[in-house]
Amino acid sequence: MDKREYIVGIDIGSSNITMSVGTKDKDGKVSVLGVDVQEIEEGIVKSGSIENFQEVGKAIVRAKSALEEELKMSLNSAYIGVSGKSVYCVQYEDYVDVTNFSNCVTEYEMRELEDRIMMAVPGGGDKIIDRIPLRYRVDNNADVKNPIGTYGRKITATYLIVMVDNRQEDLVNRAAHYAGIKIDGLCVNPTLLPELLLSKGECEEGIAIVDIGSDVTDISVVYDNKLCYFSSLPIGASSINSDLRDFLQISKKDIDILKRKYGSAVASEIDEDASVVVKNSRHGKKQVLQRNIAEIIEERLKDITGFVSRELRVSQSVPRIPCGLVLTGGSAYLANIEELFERELNMDVRLGRTLNGLDEESQEVVSPFNQAAVLGLLLYGAKHGKNDIRRQSTSPVPPVPPIVPPTVTPPVTPPVTPPVPPTVPPTVPPTVPPTVPPIVPPTVPQDEPKTDSTAEPKKEPKTEPVKPQKPEKVTLGERIRRMIERITGDDDYI
Repeated sequence: MDKREYIVGIDIGSSNITMSVGTKDKDGKVSVLGVDVQEIEEGIVKSGSIENFQEVGKAIVRAKSALEEELKMSLNSAYIGVSGKSVYCVQYEDYVDVTNFSNCVTEYEMRELEDRIMMAVPGGGDKIIDRIPLRYRVDNNADVKNPIGTYGRKITATYLIVMVDNRQEDLVNRAAHYAGIKIDGLCVNPTLLPELLLSKGECEEGIAIVDIGSDVTDISVVYDNKLCYFSSLPIGASSINSDLRDFLQISKKDIDILKRKYGSAVASEIDEDASVVVKNSRHGKKQVLQRNIAEIIEERLKDITGFVSRELRVSQSVPRIPCGLVLTGGSAYLANIEELFERELNMDVRLGRTLNGLDEESQEVVSPFNQAAVLGLLLYGAKHGKNDIRRQSTSPVPPVPPIVPPTVTPPVTPPVTPPVPPTVPPTVPPTVPPTVPPIVPPTVPQDEPKTDSTAEPKKEPKTEPVKPQKPEKVTLGERIRRMIERITGDDDYI
């Protein structure tokens, strides 16, 4: 019984869909069992983004059927790689305070900081593919690789967040569902190439990878053993093919053959008298100067180098790549392309012929240029596994579970708390008015009898008829008593 774990990768390109199958040997190397390439019509995938998921699904079905027939196995799941304008990266920074008594950074602060990074959610709802730690800083000091054990009051982390447009993710899911493929993982092609093409020394010192595709040119910048930047430029080899077709009036297949045999990235390297016979659609066979073909190729490649140079300057990556560039992609096979890039970019350039992680037999069979992305998918699948191993790693998938709870709970709790205060104030005012009025009225009737002056008329009738008739017989004490009685109106004063 075959107990080997098979890995399947699907690269969705602008001009073709590439599917590969591999397995991991006991030494950890990947053995490529089969590769199938299915061409797609122009416009189905535009600048790396799917425009018609059904046609992409049909191309995957054709590649899947061919490999299943060749390898005599059933292919039901795969890692899928995407590129182009739908993928991008941003640098995200966050910090936590060191709250322990000694101000020493411990694993607790690091876990708290990582949790905060995991809770970061893109504003547009795009899917986060990976979170790559770039650097840590304690207080305002220099960057440190491992903050645990250092002293400070605040620790800051900077991460590279790799994201895919939510619309592109949906279209990839639809295409895979149409083809009957379960997605083991959605990957971004520029993040896969460093492990496949670069040496350990280059990753440490700093280097960039330029992958020239059909409609897209991907740039990956690696420094200090970390992917610190990538970008997808909306220009590729299709511009070369378009100009050659207009000039020569030949088919697309003939253009690819012509570029391989007679093309050159530097026109001055071609003899002025060298000519090529091509089959023209209008005039049959036609003789064309080889230098004219090289001049068209050189001018279009200059456009690509201009985009690459500008992107490296804008991203401030030039000081970080002392080792120069590594070229790969479908047009990297052109003669003298290294010389052109060295001249235009003023840096060292080499071709990405060496493939890491593959066994010797596979390196002799596969193409290091056209199939670099799909081979990177096989390495990724071999490293992370198809099951729970990948989800438990520190790479793309672990961030996904922590994101869901934070995004759901914060929106729910704020709406619940505001309704509570409005219900409390209505109950308080009703209780206060009832208690206040009952207290005030009792005090008013008690004060009125004491201050009322109507008591004097009631007591005057008693004193007037009797007391004035005997004025001579009244003693001095009696007079005084009566005088007081008249004044006060109280007959019991004495």
